[in-house]
Amino acid sequence: MLAKKIAFITLILLSACTSRPAVSTSSEPPSGMWSGDYALDGDRREPIRVDLRWEGANLTGLVYAGPRSLPLTKASFKPETRAISIEFDAEGNGGRIVHYLIDGKVSGDVMTGTWTHDDQHGDFRVKKR
Repeated sequence: MLAKKIAFITLILLSACTSRPAVSTSSEPPSGMWSGDYALDGDRREPIRVDLRWEGANLTGLVYAGPRSLPLTKASFKPETRAISIEFDAEGNGGRIVHYLIDGKVSGDVMTGTWTHDDQHGDFRVKKR
């Protein structure tokens, strides 16, 4: 009897040690600070941060790229698919306004996706801090 109890306790302890924490699949919006990088061209990657806030029924925030902080002009999040879309404007060469379109997906504490503006495009990967 004692041997069975010891075997059972050992089995529980081993399963607890080898189990992995569950990845969040919450339908909550991806509020918070995210940091990572994005590709400009090929292998060249640049750091980026995104601060997202859920305010009422709206997703708002800022994109931090280098010394610039760029407010989001449009943002949406679909809890059922974990898809996120973000738009913002930045000043380009010669003072012209460049409109960025971001499409991504949130998986736990990681967000990945693509960005485009004009004829340029690339990818991004950020992690929630």
